[in-house]
Amino acid sequence: MIIILEGPDGVGKTTLAKEIKKKYGKEVYYLHLRVHNDMKLWHTASARLAIKKQAEDKIVLLDRHWPSEQCYSYIFREGPSYDPTELYLELKEVGTKYIWCLPSDLQQVKDNHIRNREIRHEEYYDIEKVIDLYYAHWYGIETNTYNFLSSLAPLKDKYDFIRYDMFTDGKDIKKWINTILT
Repeated sequence: MIIILEGPDGVGKTTLAKEIKKKYGKEVYYLHLRVHNDMKLWHTASARLAIKKQAEDKIVLLDRHWPSEQCYSYIFREGPSYDPTELYLELKEVGTKYIWCLPSDLQQVKDNHIRNREIRHEEYYDIEKVIDLYYAHWYGIETNTYNFLSSLAPLKDKYDFIRYDMFTDGKDIKKWINTILT
């Protein structure tokens, strides 16, 4: 199984990954993706590695992937550096699930980001617009950006996209993980 954890900074992606790793141990292959100068190459190589690890019966967790490029790039650059359609279809063919980490308490998310910024290095200082874009894609709200992710929206209606709210689902995270991974 391949799971891509997505969402803005401070929404529980890494916490969720740690809980899955704690439960499944060596069965999990975890890769946390950061910004790279060739995002298409980075995402394609990590997807191929994920598919290989899945074939070895690993639960593969990718902490961020092509949807991050689609969201963050419009806020901090001129837009995505590539079209991920083929990559999405390749990952879809092997049953990839996207966990869309979107808490209901937006103020808490913003507070978490500020707190995390002080504790560890966060690549982006202000993520309010990023949060808005993730929500827009989830609910299918029109924005002034159009990319592949927009064409899939509303993501809440897609079977391969699952929402995780760290404030509600996180209260019984072990049960939530069991539901997703069984």
